[in-house]
Amino acid sequence: MKRFLIAGAAAFMIAGGAQAQNVTLTMTSASPGGATDIAAKNLAELAAANKIATIQVQGGKTLTRTLRELAEGKIDISASPFVLHFMMGKGLGPYSDLKAGGKGAKLQANLRLLYPYHLASFYLIAFQSTGIDSWDKLKGKTIFNGPPRGGALISARAAIRLNTGMTEGKGYTGKQIAWGQANSLFLDRSVDAAVRPGVNPADYMPIYMAAGKINIVSMPKAKYETPAFRKFVKSPGKVANVFPVSELAHYGPNARIISEDGTFRTFADTGGDMVQASMDKALAKKLTAAFIKGVPALQKKVPFAKTTLYGSVDDTKMGMCAAGVKFHPGAVEAWEEAGHKIADCAKP
Repeated sequence: MKRFLIAGAAAFMIAGGAQAQNVTLTMTSASPGGATDIAAKNLAELAAANKIATIQVQGGKTLTRTLRELAEGKIDISASPFVLHFMMGKGLGPYSDLKAGGKGAKLQANLRLLYPYHLASFYLIAFQSTGIDSWDKLKGKTIFNGPPRGGALISARAAIRLNTGMTEGKGYTGKQIAWGQANSLFLDRSVDAAVRPGVNPADYMPIYMAAGKINIVSMPKAKYETPAFRKFVKSPGKVANVFPVSELAHYGPNARIISEDGTFRTFADTGGDMVQASMDKALAKKLTAAFIKGVPALQKKVPFAKTTLYGSVDDTKMGMCAAGVKFHPGAVEAWEEAGHKIADCAKP
């Protein structure tokens, strides 16, 4: 993975305009090393290698802001959680100032998807020494559930409520802190447990396991199958994520995977890399086709690439339609020529 990041950085830093047909694009991603960052570096590397474009990637950005910048035409490509796309169109949450006059819907209409992927899934994690081996045992505990604002906090609170019936301040104490300090908070035992997102494998797990044995707890089947939970995992930007516990076996003996039946149940936040609707169709097609062709190599370079589902456009796994996400026409052609079916509701 380290070699890949260096190679990716070199590709988008030194690829000359002549090599990339004089097309230079700006692209933003979120936390370094995460799903959006890897996708961005990968696309930059592919675009340079195939002489499609020079992509200047800026990581560590707040996607709430960059999605708006993309819609306003200030940048060319941005990672986007699908829930943000939905909220922009409705003028909700961080885009409440866009509600009047349908400004949010007008900006949303400027956005088109190249390819989707899972941003992260949510896990209940605790040191075994705490005795927390089920969601019900969060009662009376202090839980890290995300940064002070944003989608991760909303999702973690919902996960606890749907699995236990408890809300923050009424059953448990929530603790919020910026991502950069989250590991320290967990390691110094300032919290009893964490409900947080992560790819699989998560980069923070080796750090945690070095400090003690860990429990990773599946969501209980009875709660997962309730109408309320089913509705939640079909909401914009969310999808159900169910897989054998064996897919977490790579963590080794210092991580106990707790499930009642050998199946791990969670949900994933979904998103993808989006461009302006006005992007040249041929350019969008070339970028998407390069990404599709490069998926097998990406899966070998990055451990979590397979579980992030790069290369899938199945709406049941990605939830584009619930969030009102539309593919770019050039991307549709690239996916369909590669043998994939795009749901009609996700076509422009």
